[in-house]
Amino acid sequence: MPRFALRRFVRHGMLPQLMVFDAVARLGSVTRAAAELHMAQPTVSTQLKKLADSLELRLFEQRGRQLHLTPAGRALVEICEDLTELLLRAETRLRALRRPEPETVRLAAASGARQLAARLLAGFCARHPGVQAGLHLANRAELLERMWAGDDDLYLITAAGADDGTRARHIATDALHLYAPAGHPLARQRRLALEQLADEPMLAREPGSGLRATLVGLFERKGLRPSLRAELPNEEAIAEGVAAGAGLALLSDDAARASLRAGRIARLEVEGLPLERRWCLVYAASRRLSSAAQLFLREALDEAGHGAPTGLIHMS
Repeated sequence: MPRFALRRFVRHGMLPQLMVFDAVARLGSVTRAAAELHMAQPTVSTQLKKLADSLELRLFEQRGRQLHLTPAGRALVEICEDLTELLLRAETRLRALRRPEPETVRLAAASGARQLAARLLAGFCARHPGVQAGLHLANRAELLERMWAGDDDLYLITAAGADDGTRARHIATDALHLYAPAGHPLARQRRLALEQLADEPMLAREPGSGLRATLVGLFERKGLRPSLRAELPNEEAIAEGVAAGAGLALLSDDAARASLRAGRIARLEVEGLPLERRWCLVYAASRRLSSAAQLFLREALDEAGHGAPTGLIHMS
């Protein structure tokens, strides 16, 4: 249909006329429509007449004191419904241009990396006041579930290398040692073999955490199983448990530092330790990062001094 055929629809303020028609058709009464629209009844009647004249169609017929839609009127009701939906979609799109929603970076991190995650987010928000940020802490198993569900933008987690459809960028490294209560007999020994610790009670995180998996893997590589005594929710709680004499534990140097300086725990010299724990910002390769998430990733890498990608990795 040529565009000039649409001229009847843009003459004489047809959109307000259609709003009046829609109200009368819904309510079945000029009086009720006038009340809803806060208009005088003669104005409503005039608008209906102008609309019918523009369309060259009869829209209502009077039967006694009741208004009834003609076939043309019923067709116009459907058109009004379609037009209303179109205008609502247009308003939704245009609202985003009038008041752009603030960009958000959603970071999820392993509990052992919460201080690093908080520092990265705090610095990013200070540099970009218009960007909002959120941080979710969980163990490794939950983080992997959230990644494949697409719940967050980036994940701060440990990673090791093989292709499984994720991308990771290394941003930090910390060391893991075995620690014992201060005064423990093993603390006076040098170059302990892991076999000497197999019967010692161990404190660990809950199943699904990366730290627990690392501890179990450390012993299993020697054909051993650690003697797990208690599960605690984070490394700081584990350090407190070690200091209280509940057992030995594998801890990062950062988590153990305060208790070590206070003389409450002792670092054991064990063959094969320390282990290196590499923290990476990880995301599904199929996910398109938002501009805010890309900026966060780039600045985190710049801060860490790592510019090259580690490529595709396997989340073990």
